[in-house]
Amino acid sequence: MKTPLSQTTGFFAEYYLKLKETAGSSCESDITKISKCQNDDERVAYVDQLEWVQKGDADLLVAQEFHNKDEKLAAEIKERATAAFKAKKWLEAMLLYTRNYITLPSDKVPELRIALANRSATLYHLQKYKECLLDIQRSIDLGYPKDLIYKLYERQARCHMALKDYPHTIESFKKCITAMDDSTLSSDKRAKLNLDAMTMIKMLQHDPRTAKQDAKQKKLATSSVSSTALQQEKEFLSDLVRIDQNKQEGRFARAAADVKIGQELLVERPFVAVLLEKYAKTHCEACFMRTVVPVACPRCADVVYCSEKCQQLAANKYHKYECGILPSIWRSGASINNHIALRIFASKPWSYFKDLKPLIDVELPVEKLISLPKDDFRRVAQLERHQSERQPSNFFQHVLMARFLAKCLRASNYLGSAEPQKEDVQALTSLILRSLQFIQFNTHEVAELHKFSSTKSEKSIFIGGAIYPTLALFNHSCDPGVVRYFRGSTIHINSVRPIEAGLPINENYGPIYTQDKREERQSRLKELYWFECCCDACLENWPLFEDLPRDVIRFRCEAPNNCAAVIEVPPTCNDFMVKCVTCGENTNILKGLKVMQDTEMMTRTGKRLYESGDYSKALYKFIDLLRIMYEVLAPPFPDFCESQQHLKDCFLNLGNVYNLD
Repeated sequence: MKTPLSQTTGFFAEYYLKLKETAGSSCESDITKISKCQNDDERVAYVDQLEWVQKGDADLLVAQEFHNKDEKLAAEIKERATAAFKAKKWLEAMLLYTRNYITLPSDKVPELRIALANRSATLYHLQKYKECLLDIQRSIDLGYPKDLIYKLYERQARCHMALKDYPHTIESFKKCITAMDDSTLSSDKRAKLNLDAMTMIKMLQHDPRTAKQDAKQKKLATSSVSSTALQQEKEFLSDLVRIDQNKQEGRFARAAADVKIGQELLVERPFVAVLLEKYAKTHCEACFMRTVVPVACPRCADVVYCSEKCQQLAANKYHKYECGILPSIWRSGASINNHIALRIFASKPWSYFKDLKPLIDVELPVEKLISLPKDDFRRVAQLERHQSERQPSNFFQHVLMARFLAKCLRASNYLGSAEPQKEDVQALTSLILRSLQFIQFNTHEVAELHKFSSTKSEKSIFIGGAIYPTLALFNHSCDPGVVRYFRGSTIHINSVRPIEAGLPINENYGPIYTQDKREERQSRLKELYWFECCCDACLENWPLFEDLPRDVIRFRCEAPNNCAAVIEVPPTCNDFMVKCVTCGENTNILKGLKVMQDTEMMTRTGKRLYESGDYSKALYKFIDLLRIMYEVLAPPFPDFCESQQHLKDCFLNLGNVYNLD
């Protein structure tokens, strides 16, 4: 029996080619006619009525798939995990018990609680005590057998002991003693365990630290501030940033006042964020945090979560519509941008978008746009789409993808269990088409810093994509004034050089002057973002970092007439007063030469702090270093570029980090 096209890997590209083959000679002329359509509604309606497109719909069959939840497979994985545990291969056993747990169907409660208890045992041996405690509690909550639960309480007590949490150690040992009444232990073993537990309880009760900890814990328990509130990062747009708009630059960020080096300008949670398939089993689908002891989705085995809280958040928001259709999306070869488009709609009910649709094309001034609620679709729907520059073939490909994504949502009853109205299907497809267009130019890669201690190297790895509505309004520069880093999927934006009031605050879309030649940068930006960069680095054709001249020092002219010229002086210059060729005034470079001497020592100190892992102190050292340099020296300048990169590295180490060895 022939495998359906939608069951093959990378099927969407094959579907597209097959569709064009079915159309034959009329294909190009039919696609060209899209140019007559005035809006996305008309484009969708036009493509829908093409006979050869309708015939191709049979190849895009999408249905929910839950075959990865398999009791038999879970049992096989458990056997391998147990073998690894007996061989004291703790890490291998932990990973296998995780797979065992994720693969189990949600109605297999006895097996689930055993899987979690087994994983807790491996975590204890790995000295992951906090994670061990989480799994112990999960297993207890699922109703771990009464005759065995004393084992969990004993393990719980020893975890608290290792963490030097003495009040909870006493509490868990007491529970262990009580639970032994229901056990099948022999009298000798029970007496020994009881004696050990009582000995520990008495010893800790007489330890003065226990009373102090107990008082502190009781005070925290009655505090009005919950632990989740303390952990929640607050979104933040600095008063130093003003979002502006003009015909030449469009919407952009500018400095409302002088910005100093290192200042935090923006903290923003994503409007929508999607993990790459590669990281769906290692990172929390909801918050992007890497997780050692993942929580499984009850229905599918495609994603994991860092906690029950994140699992519930995703289930209540978007995963109820993505659950079971993720295999189809991943198998299709659809890009992460396509998945982002689908998740935008999965995150809210269709009724919300249907009611909002008439308002979406009402253009809002930038002040109104950024003041809308954080989850208002218009905040992203009115981002740049470059509609007038799109070719008919580009629109056609996007309509086909929008139709496929709409099919995926319909397969999970997004439009209701009954056959939906044709108007609703076309309206949904039209909004997805719009989303695919603005996502193309406004998505940010979410990164995680991978560190290799053996080689002392670091590399930023792309783990997912997200849309940040406020950051999307920042323009590009090949010499950006800010650095971005991530904590989970929340983005942080900090300045890496002074920015005078009134000047643009630009970020970087990828190409940067220190690494890429101007022709390469311009070509890449034109291809990906459809604009020509006019930043200083491009206009003045700044050299690559490796080509920056080392035989001159670039001083700022300090003439009282506010001359903005740069005075280039060789390091061997013996004159302290140098004449500016632009304004004719003399500048005393003695201060600048003294700065060059001072910065050598500061650079060594900053590097030493960085290499020792004291990133916060290193960060402040490089901030001071750059501030001193910037007062007298003018970029591009090798020492300034190096220090700026060190500062960026410090910020990256405050975000998502994964130590590989």
